[in-house]
Amino acid sequence: MAAFQEVFRRSGIDEHRSPPGMVVPFGGSNIVALIDPGRKLKVDPNPHALGIKEIDGADIRRRLVQARDTFSEPDIDPQLRAASLPATFNSDARFFEINGRIKPIGFPGLEVVARSAGRKIEARLHVAVLPEIKIKVAFRNVMVPGTGGAPAFHAKKPCNEQDELATMNSIWRPQANIRFERVPSDWLVIDDSQAGVKQELANATGMKDASLAALPDAIEVEKLKSFFVKYKVKGAHLTIFCVDKLWSNGSSLNGSFARSLDLAFISSQRGPNTSAHEAGHFLGYYSKSATKPWDSQGHTLETDPKTGNENRAEDIKMLMRGGGAGWKIPFNLVKEFRDFPG
Repeated sequence: MAAFQEVFRRSGIDEHRSPPGMVVPFGGSNIVALIDPGRKLKVDPNPHALGIKEIDGADIRRRLVQARDTFSEPDIDPQLRAASLPATFNSDARFFEINGRIKPIGFPGLEVVARSAGRKIEARLHVAVLPEIKIKVAFRNVMVPGTGGAPAFHAKKPCNEQDELATMNSIWRPQANIRFERVPSDWLVIDDSQAGVKQELANATGMKDASLAALPDAIEVEKLKSFFVKYKVKGAHLTIFCVDKLWSNGSSLNGSFARSLDLAFISSQRGPNTSAHEAGHFLGYYSKSATKPWDSQGHTLETDPKTGNENRAEDIKMLMRGGGAGWKIPFNLVKEFRDFPG
């Protein structure tokens, strides 16, 4: 059966919707596979909106073998493997480069079709051509007085801002054409031995005796988010604070987004893509859709369309799932993140 399929995972193609959806960066291109038994179909180009050309599959197949070897290694994170291990293509697969240099195309995208010699449509693909959106983000490792009063990291596992940024962009750029730019910032020293800081912490946490106030090991987000507002980095759309533990609504968290405040927290127990997940809540807050499914604490849950039960093989891949972020952004929901006013 003819069908368009994803070639490299997390590349902006979602073959699990009907018809499949594809993100192409405006001014750039993306690659899609066409499963074409008999290799006789013709793909309709649209010279007014897209450039479409068939490309030699030999190099693509070599790269796919390399990707399968890389993501089959035993030390690869299981969620990353689930979201990244590419399919195996037989001789029926053809590969096409779709170029988006002519004009932007919004959702639901322009339909590209593969037709038989008799002009019957055998496969469909929706292509959205998206201009780049830039989001400025700052990371701040929180520090508190340590031994002898010298500043010490609050988190047992401080963040490396370059690594956090690289992971965010590896997820968001190919799948939504959203790029995060780092705003340089100093580590944040909260000297809770100072009377003024103690009073602010007491006010935030409801303590009557300010002399007893200190920044706790576990940051209770609902109580302390207002305390951190003044420490946001000037010029950043989003500031992410790295702390040791997070607590919210009776649960320990990897990360948390403070709705409407443009700040988020990541903890020592975070995963490699927790910052990317919290950035999704930040962007989801600005969605103009009626449902705003990823605003604040909204999460995805992939279900089997036939049974309605959770499809764990797919859900584990999702960036915005609850219980530990994956890596995939479904095509149907990319638009939810692209209303940020800048």
